[in-house]
Amino acid sequence: MDVRSRHAFLLGAATNWLAFAATLGVSFFLTPYLIGELGKPRYDVWCIVESVLAYFTLLDMGIAACLVRSVARHHASTDRESLNRMASACLAVFLAAGVIALVLGTPILMGMGESLEAKAGSPGDVLPFMLLMLANLAATLPLSIFPNILDGLERFTAKSLVRIGILILRTIGIILAIQTQTGLLPLAVVYTIANLIEHGLMAGLCYRFLPELRFSWRLVDRATFRQVRGYSTDAFLAMLAGRITVQTGAILVGLFLPAGQVTFFATAARLVEYAKTLLRTITATLTPGVSAMEARGDFHGIARLVLTATRWVLYIVLPVNLGLWLFGRPFLHRWVGSEFVDASFPAAAILAATLTLGVAQSVTARVLYGMGRLRLFARMALLESALNLGLTLLLIRPFGVEGVAVAVAVPNVLFCLFVIGFTLLTLGIPLRAYLRRSWLQPLLANTLPLAIWLALGEPAPTWPTIAVGIIAGLVPYGVLVGGMEFRQKILEKARIIGRAVPRRWLAVLRLKHRG
Repeated sequence: MDVRSRHAFLLGAATNWLAFAATLGVSFFLTPYLIGELGKPRYDVWCIVESVLAYFTLLDMGIAACLVRSVARHHASTDRESLNRMASACLAVFLAAGVIALVLGTPILMGMGESLEAKAGSPGDVLPFMLLMLANLAATLPLSIFPNILDGLERFTAKSLVRIGILILRTIGIILAIQTQTGLLPLAVVYTIANLIEHGLMAGLCYRFLPELRFSWRLVDRATFRQVRGYSTDAFLAMLAGRITVQTGAILVGLFLPAGQVTFFATAARLVEYAKTLLRTITATLTPGVSAMEARGDFHGIARLVLTATRWVLYIVLPVNLGLWLFGRPFLHRWVGSEFVDASFPAAAILAATLTLGVAQSVTARVLYGMGRLRLFARMALLESALNLGLTLLLIRPFGVEGVAVAVAVPNVLFCLFVIGFTLLTLGIPLRAYLRRSWLQPLLANTLPLAIWLALGEPAPTWPTIAVGIIAGLVPYGVLVGGMEFRQKILEKARIIGRAVPRRWLAVLRLKHRG
């Protein structure tokens, strides 16, 4: 990866991270606000409907991942005809998926409507809310082709700026809807309008950055469909497994445990998932770059990228992981209330055990997506989800929310270890080199904030004391990481010079000998 490509990757990763960080910040603000304004029964319904609709995003069928990889490869080779054929084929599939979502989703949600209205205590409001959210999702499927094309073009900065702008407008709309209306339906209206505006802007960006982009039924052919199917089948299976792993817990808690427990579990799961996704947004920018490198045959560069990217994400995720364990209780107390400390923190602490390994695994997973090596990855992801589901059914009644957290954490750790090992084997990276060059320095560096935070003890549940405690560990940690990386660069330059000087001497001696 040259200097220009490295700078483009870093800028894209930073803006992608900033967009999700803004989303996370808004969610941080809105979660206790919505719980308080809607009440836990209606917020329970919100969580259940969100989890059910998440399964309909499976109608993406892995097409998005296929499109990102294909756009990156065809754009790198300036093959515009193949790019337009792939985009047209993917749009056709997405349009069909949107229709299927409406046809299948409408009777399912109507069947759930009566019981959820009874749970929410707001007759006549829940079913229209669910149907509008379903229509929003059905429209998003074909419209999602535009952000995927932007990803393939590695235009992460422009895409992120649009998302941040729409996020601001949507948040304002949600607050106004809550203050002026009652029930869940106004929230669905705000989400739908904001979603349509966001994807319209991204369509404009696609045509600006890629004026040759064309969609036409004449470009859709069987050969392109076969290419789409070959890659997207495995991506779909991996996506299916991910939905089962992330969303099933809340649904089963709602079915098997008393009312209100969904909110406690969802709060714990979201706290960890937000942290995990916040860091995965950085690694998501790797896929198109890896696809372009693979097209050039630069597998040595891909291996270097894995080692470097893993080290840097570990620098970031390890203190976050420690912070969830050491500051989680006062954070929950101040964020959503004291009742969540005992009800949500044990589950959050268990789920946090997957955070560091999960983020490190995301680097290697992005490489597999970029290289199209998904067959075994997808099957192992399905195995993880099946083990997750079986353990959840086994543990949910005797151990409640904490049992569900264990059922999620154990299979995920095993899956992460497999993905990392499989990627190292694929790229020919020795395990010892991976641990030494990616894990050793971040682990050593994090002993400093850990020692400081343990010495300070658990802070009082107020924002100033929590912030001061976190900063007290992060400031010296940042200085230490900067020093370690500077030393690493000096050593690398010394090794390069050390290898180059003898070669120059040999060249001079050969010239003298010939003379």
